[in-house]
Amino acid sequence: MAHDKTAGSWGVAFDRILERIKTISNVFMVILLIGLTLLLGASIAMRYFMGQPISWANAVARYVYIYIVLIGSAISYMLAGHASIESAYNIMPRGFKMVFDLAHYLIVMVLSIILVVKGTKYAIGMWGVHSPVLSFFPMGIVYLSVPISFLIIFLYLLRRTIGLPGDYGRD
Repeated sequence: MAHDKTAGSWGVAFDRILERIKTISNVFMVILLIGLTLLLGASIAMRYFMGQPISWANAVARYVYIYIVLIGSAISYMLAGHASIESAYNIMPRGFKMVFDLAHYLIVMVLSIILVVKGTKYAIGMWGVHSPVLSFFPMGIVYLSVPISFLIIFLYLLRRTIGLPGDYGRD
């Protein structure tokens, strides 16, 4: 995130918060990937040498993969790594680009708010349901990945929307 001097101290503070969120998300992703690699490696080794894999490894791998995909998507969105078609966008006049970006940000922000609210309600509702393989593990933890990832996207787009006039005021 570039620190926008025109946004004042709140803009710099918001950028710092987003950078911390991105750092925490990246560390969380690395931990999940290392854990997933070790778990699946151990399960494969046990299947090969003992003929019996770790019974709960596939369930845990599935739940970890859900977090990897959703949090990874939020990080990718923050890094502008999402798929886009730029050929038409690049030939637009600056005013159209700003309107297009604003429409894009607002649509995704509304969708993000809906997914944060509905996802939180669903995660709370699923907290009492436990995994069939891991009887101690509440499924609400898995469903919590949706509101977490879309809250990150919402905060990032809120900052982008607030800084949008400054982005197009520069040459």
